[in-house]
Amino acid sequence: MRKWGYAALGTALVAAVLGTPVASAAGDQAAGGQQECRRAFDHAVWEDMDSYNKRDAARYRAIIHRDMVTVGRRGNVIIGYDANVNPVLEQFKVPYEFSMPWTVTHTVVEDCRMGYAILDAHYLEPSHGIDRHFTISLTLVRDHGRWQVVKDTVTDVVA
Repeated sequence: MRKWGYAALGTALVAAVLGTPVASAAGDQAAGGQQECRRAFDHAVWEDMDSYNKRDAARYRAIIHRDMVTVGRRGNVIIGYDANVNPVLEQFKVPYEFSMPWTVTHTVVEDCRMGYAILDAHYLEPSHGIDRHFTISLTLVRDHGRWQVVKDTVTDVVA
């Protein structure tokens, strides 16, 4: 299957997840509920990035949705929980230092069911002289009362 076919499949998976009704408390629709929802979303984005930076496998596993789709910096598409999580857990085992400092540049949260965040990030490996500048787009869904990352797109920032 060509890359566009995988992308279409990934988009269909995200649409299926987003189309699934999610029960929410009546208070979620009120202004106070929306603020709490936004705080929970922001915390989930932080949880995803912090668990990666701290190489915390349990936290990282917990923030990833079972239907996760990643579009990598070279256009590769990775579909499914294990296919997305296992390579990251392997990376956690490397003996050298790496980190990904990041800043959220834009966020949208809709009806406490889904949201996305655009991040400006740098993947750093100081011992290897690596500093890759990325734009990361994270799409999260609220499933069973928890925010989880369902789509991650990484794009090289060209200087």
